[in-house]
Amino acid sequence: MSTLSSRRRTALAHTMSPGRLLAAERHVVPFVGRRAEHASLVVWCTSPEPVGVRLVTGPGGVGKTRLARELAQHMARAGWTCLNVPDGAEPRALAAVPDGAPALLLVDDADTRGPALAALLADAARGRNGALRIVLVARAAGPWFDRVAATGLPVRVLLEAGRAREDLPAAVLPGQVDARVVAAFVEPYADALGLPAPQVSVASVPGGARMLDLHAAALCAVLRAQAHGSRGPRGALPVDVSDALDELLEHERWTWYRSAEEAGLLGEAGLLPEALDGLVAAATLTGVRTADAAERLVRRVAAVLPGVRPGAEHDVGRWLLDLDPHRALPARLVDPHLLAELTDVPELLGACLAGAGAPAVRRSALRTAGIVVDRLDGRTGDLDAALDLLGAAVAALPADADTLRTVTGVLPRPSLTLGELRAEVTLRTLAATGRDDVARRAEALADAGLTLGDVGRAADAEPYEREAVGLLREAAQADPQGYRHRLAAVLAHLGATCAAQGRPADSLPCQEEAGSLLRLVAAAHPDAVAFDLAAAETAAAATRAGLGQPLVALGPGRAAVALWRELARRGPERCAAPLARALTEVARRLLELGRGAEAQAPAEEALELRRRLVAAAPDTHLPGLGDALEVLGSVLTAQGRAEEATAHLVDAVAVRRRTAQENPGRYLADLARSLQALGVRRSDAGRWEEGRELQQEAVEVLRRLAAEDPGRYVPELAEALSALGVTHSRLHRSQEALDAEHEATRTWRGLADADPHRYRARLAQSLSNLGALLAVLRLGDEAVELVREAVALLRELLAENAAKYRPRLVEALRTLALALHDQERFDEARRARAEALELGGLVAA
Repeated sequence: MSTLSSRRRTALAHTMSPGRLLAAERHVVPFVGRRAEHASLVVWCTSPEPVGVRLVTGPGGVGKTRLARELAQHMARAGWTCLNVPDGAEPRALAAVPDGAPALLLVDDADTRGPALAALLADAARGRNGALRIVLVARAAGPWFDRVAATGLPVRVLLEAGRAREDLPAAVLPGQVDARVVAAFVEPYADALGLPAPQVSVASVPGGARMLDLHAAALCAVLRAQAHGSRGPRGALPVDVSDALDELLEHERWTWYRSAEEAGLLGEAGLLPEALDGLVAAATLTGVRTADAAERLVRRVAAVLPGVRPGAEHDVGRWLLDLDPHRALPARLVDPHLLAELTDVPELLGACLAGAGAPAVRRSALRTAGIVVDRLDGRTGDLDAALDLLGAAVAALPADADTLRTVTGVLPRPSLTLGELRAEVTLRTLAATGRDDVARRAEALADAGLTLGDVGRAADAEPYEREAVGLLREAAQADPQGYRHRLAAVLAHLGATCAAQGRPADSLPCQEEAGSLLRLVAAAHPDAVAFDLAAAETAAAATRAGLGQPLVALGPGRAAVALWRELARRGPERCAAPLARALTEVARRLLELGRGAEAQAPAEEALELRRRLVAAAPDTHLPGLGDALEVLGSVLTAQGRAEEATAHLVDAVAVRRRTAQENPGRYLADLARSLQALGVRRSDAGRWEEGRELQQEAVEVLRRLAAEDPGRYVPELAEALSALGVTHSRLHRSQEALDAEHEATRTWRGLADADPHRYRARLAQSLSNLGALLAVLRLGDEAVELVREAVALLRELLAENAAKYRPRLVEALRTLALALHDQERFDEARRARAEALELGGLVAA
């Protein structure tokens, strides 16, 4: 039996840890800042609607929990019943509120909750006697939020109304420097530790530091003053806010040693110092909550961390349980220690998870996921090590659908880095989901399809999405209100999947049906589906363009831009990326229609939005930046602004190389397009050899893609071959030019035979190019025949879009005139030249 009393253990663990003073629930420091956000929440609480949900989001350490708890204190003073809802307590939360009393429920770490959160919100949506407000605190409104919203229309209505307009900003007090905030925090921390408050000199963080960092800086200043003894420091103590958490972690490590020593555990009697850091990391990762679990954890870890005396596991386990670093210390404070220990001792993770119960494994996966998410922007810590740990933790998850869903819910989407991992886990979730629950089965099928599409596996995604559509059709017939929106969402995804495989004709019916269903839902709940309707309009415009109807697509595309602008006024952060996408698509359509001057404004606005998004979250938004750069480069090329265009296209290729390296299945084709665009630009600028190398690389990439998916990539390969042929010709590599253009023409002819409306124009251009090559080589008979065919096709196209096709017809007629002249068919050549001059005059006019 242990000789260490529970009271002594608790006293040692709690009084010696300065990091515990940072916990929001301790209220060591009075609430500071966030007055506007706090006032907004108070107004929301006292509004007339009976039930409301509000989401508070932001990265770790910005003060989300402090804000929520300050709101609870304020409403409690006003007579409200205010309850914190711990993980696992969701089913009992509403029952704990007195009937008729106004109530406020706080759900922290809402993104890590399981199905019980959806059940709580569904119960809340049914109403009660007395006002009810629920505050959800999470890093972001990611996949978990969309999944909970899909529970049913009443829950979706609540969540869409409560979605955060934007994350809490890092700056605590707008207009105030960090130094003033830190100075205000010093005295409360000094009082809590029974120490005099020192003067501080603070090195601030540009743009404002996160709330937790400011608290840590103030606490570090007090601890530094304590180290100077009873006389205190001379003058102001220097404190660097950016290093405060690292410094505070060293204080924590020292208290762990002192705590173990005073508990009689450090040394031969219990554990050696070199094992202590690893034990604390193990407890941080698994969050053990019972004495038996803590003791078992120590036994497992002792096998890979020499230094735990056999027989001491009982006392060491209870010491760890009282230390409780998983819950007692902020994640941003202790997670660097956790990551360092798990990286230094590769066997430690396996020892922590082997034989651990499902809840501990789930907590471990969620903890490592949080570390990865905090590092995805590339600005904090070692991402590779964290990714390896996350992969191992996810692999250890049990085959339990709810657990797997919860973990995927905290992983951002879309994500360059985590796309493959999300796909793997959603497939495991599907395998663990029973067939009896139609809603869950359809959700798992749709998730599998969506995540496979994210990594470029559209063909694999389609069967899952079609099965989900079938299940939801049946469910929607029996319960339209309950399932209509879910059916619309999966149909929209299926349409995107068909489009990604180069089948816009199959995509359009899915998107049209999704739009019709959404409009039915919008008739009663417009705000709940406004985002989805705008997304449907954007997708429909892109599909029309894929069908070779740029003019038809332009109207819906502009309508989508208008919808996104309106929605951005309500929630700017959520709508910035889809607005940028819609603007980019409009610019593309205008370019296709020969209206390059009009395309510049939307292309520039899209690029500005993308740059801002990438600065905040490159993992999510980098592919969109590549799109915007490429389109603006093409717009500037069309206007003859060669130098500016080249700069954008060079940047686009750099972005595409990075995204293709991270996720080749999804982004390799984008790299080929950007290589092609830059290669053409270099060739046009006279840097023909450089242009040829870029275009040749694009052709090689597209050959590989076309071999895997001919329907999707053969047209792009033909386009690249034709452009490469022109460049070969400029380099006087006549045979290579002929080979490339011959192959392109054969390909375009086959495509035009199957779909003349879509591919006639490209066949005409390729015929004209090939005819020009043959004419230069004095192969006039063959050249005349090909160019006459091109002229005939362009005459047909002229009736459809004179502005776009008249210049191409002029060029083809000039080529025809040269070929006829070489054949000494002078009258025919003269007529072709005269028509070219007449049409050319119209172009100039």
